[in-house]
Amino acid sequence: MSFELDNKNIESLGLFFKQGTLYKELLKFPKPKTPFTYNWADQHGEERDTISPVRYEPLQYALVCYMVADNVDDLMAKRTKILELISNPKGFLLNSTTLGRSFKLYYEDSPSFNLLTPILTAAGKIYCEFILNVINNFDEVGLIVPLQDINSYVLTELGQQIYVTINKQLF
Repeated sequence: MSFELDNKNIESLGLFFKQGTLYKELLKFPKPKTPFTYNWADQHGEERDTISPVRYEPLQYALVCYMVADNVDDLMAKRTKILELISNPKGFLLNSTTLGRSFKLYYEDSPSFNLLTPILTAAGKIYCEFILNVINNFDEVGLIVPLQDINSYVLTELGQQIYVTINKQLF
């Protein structure tokens, strides 16, 4: 399971996700927005808009995270770097190689931060657990896909695959 936060490997940031929680959040189905309806007085039920495409409410995720640091200075540096990456007003990308897709997310808040080991440990690492509340607004993300025809992948003269980037709105 490999993840990147704005094209930076999360393990290099000392960031890990609690086992079994990330996919549970990322794979939730979005709630459709209420379609236009009209309740005619002389008819049963409601008349619903059946022509317009379905639009979705933004999804909120509560990502349970762990951070590992070598010492207090390393903890503060990693915390600062993570906050810097996720606080971009344009959002940030969480890339999952396992799912083969990216999620454009917006940082909302972090309601908890727990030290799992004492911060003034003489030897050993510092382990922390925290929750990141983020919003998926279903913005378009770039997908990197291999170029292929109906028979197989298209290769270069050296036998390497060709990849193209497409922008797509994923749900």
